[in-house]
Amino acid sequence: MFSKSNISTSALLFSSLLLTIGRGATIPFMAIYLTRQYQMPVDMVGLAISVAFSIGVLFSIGFGILADKFDKKRYMLLAVIGFICGFIAIPLINHAGLVVVFISLINCSYSVFSTVLKGYLADTLPTPTKAKVFSLNYTFINIGWTVGPPVGTWLLMYSINLPFWLAAVSASVSIIFIQRYVQSVRVAANSDKSATVWEPTAMLRDRALPWFVLSTFLGSLVFGSFTIWISQYVLTVADSALAEAVIGVVLPVNAAVVVTLQYAVGKRIRPENLKKLMTLGSFFFLMGLAVFMIADKNLYLWGLAAVIFTLGELIYAPGEYMLIDNIAPEGMKSSYFSAQALGLLGGAFNPVLSGVVLTKLPPQSLFIILMGILFFAWLSMLKGMSIRPLVYQ
Repeated sequence: MFSKSNISTSALLFSSLLLTIGRGATIPFMAIYLTRQYQMPVDMVGLAISVAFSIGVLFSIGFGILADKFDKKRYMLLAVIGFICGFIAIPLINHAGLVVVFISLINCSYSVFSTVLKGYLADTLPTPTKAKVFSLNYTFINIGWTVGPPVGTWLLMYSINLPFWLAAVSASVSIIFIQRYVQSVRVAANSDKSATVWEPTAMLRDRALPWFVLSTFLGSLVFGSFTIWISQYVLTVADSALAEAVIGVVLPVNAAVVVTLQYAVGKRIRPENLKKLMTLGSFFFLMGLAVFMIADKNLYLWGLAAVIFTLGELIYAPGEYMLIDNIAPEGMKSSYFSAQALGLLGGAFNPVLSGVVLTKLPPQSLFIILMGILFFAWLSMLKGMSIRPLVYQ
C-alpha cells in the first residue's frame, strides 16, 4: 500500500508536470503573441518579457518566505489559482501593458508553487529520499517542457488563444489533485523544542546562504538559458539556418538525457558525497563548453557537447536544492528556497551578457567567459560548504 506521504508526493509531482506543460505550451510563444496581437517591435517584446519575468521572480521571493507561516498545501492551491487567473485573463483583455502584468502574475505564481513544493518535500521526506524526489521533480519538469511546446505549436494552428486555455485547464486539474491527495502539514508549534522560530531576518546572519545564492546565480548565468546563448552565438558566426539546425539537435538531446538519466543520477546524491559530485558536475559543464566552442558546423559535435553539458545539469539540478536543504533549519525551508530563487535571475541576465560579449569581443570569447563564470560558481559553492550552518535560537 502507498503511504499518505507517497500519495502526497506523487500528487505534487503530477501537478508540477501539469503546470509545466501549460507553461511550455505558452511561454515560448509569448513573443509571437505580443507581436501578432499588439504589433510590438522585437526589442520591446524582449524588454516586456524580461521585465515580467524579473518582477515575477522578485515578488515570488517575498511570498515564498511567508509560506513557512502557513499551511503549505493551502499556499500551493492559492498559487495555482493565481496561475490559472493569469492564463484566463490574457485572451480576454486587449491591452499590452495588462498582458505584461498577467505574465508577471503567472511567473510569480509558478515560482511560488515551485518554491513551496520544494519546502513541502523538504519538510515531509526523509533525508535519503530527498535527492531522489528532487531529481524526479526535475525530470517531470523537463517532460513538461518537452511535451508543452509541440502541443502549443499544434494549438496555434487553430487559434492563438488556445494554448492559454490549455494552460488554465491543465492547472485546474492540478488543483483537484492537490486538494484531494496532498496532506496538510501543520506549522511547527512553539512547544516543539526542535522547531525553529520563523524569523526571516535571521537569514541575513547566515554566512553560507549568500555564497549558495551567488553560486546559483553564476551557474544559472551559464546553463539557465543555454539554448538562447547558443542561438545568439551561432547567429553571430553563421546564419539562422545553422542556428535552427543546432537548436534542433541540442534541445532534443538535452531533453532525452535529462528524462532518461536524471532520476538515476539524482538518487545517488547524498550530503556526504555532495561536494565531490558538484565538482564533477562543474567539470562536465566545462568540458561541454569546450566542445561547444570547437563544434563549428559539425552537428555531431554539437550533440556530443549537449550530452556532456547536460550531465553537469543532471548533478546541479538536485545538488543545488540539497545545498540549501542542508543549511535550512526546520520551519524555514521555504524561506531558504525562496532566497535561493533570487539566483535564478542569472538565467534572465544571460541573453544580455551574451549579446554584449558577441557584439564587442570575438565570438569564441563567450565560451571562455562562461567557463570563468562557472569556475567562480564552483568556488562560491565550496566557500558556502566550508561555513558552519547558522545555529538558530
